[in-house]
Amino acid sequence: MAGPIKHVYRKRAMIQFGKERERKLFSLNELRHYMNNYIGVSGKIHRSTGTTAVQLTSLIRIHPDFRYYPSQEKWQYIGQLDEEE
Repeated sequence: MAGPIKHVYRKRAMIQFGKERERKLFSLNELRHYMNNYIGVSGKIHRSTGTTAVQLTSLIRIHPDFRYYPSQEKWQYIGQLDEEE
């Protein structure tokens, strides 16, 4: 069992992508491409953010900062943006 800190880096990358996109709609493929090519603080691709479509679907569905629009098959970040803090 991984415990309560499972997928910490993936969730952090998802939130950063959402903040960069602001309130614009995006597809799951855009987010997956971003996470699989996420550059960490060392300047290299981060080893713990890579994901598959199935895993990303599960993560984004339970995350409270993302909303799905089934008519357009797009997602939107609805969490707090940096300038709102």
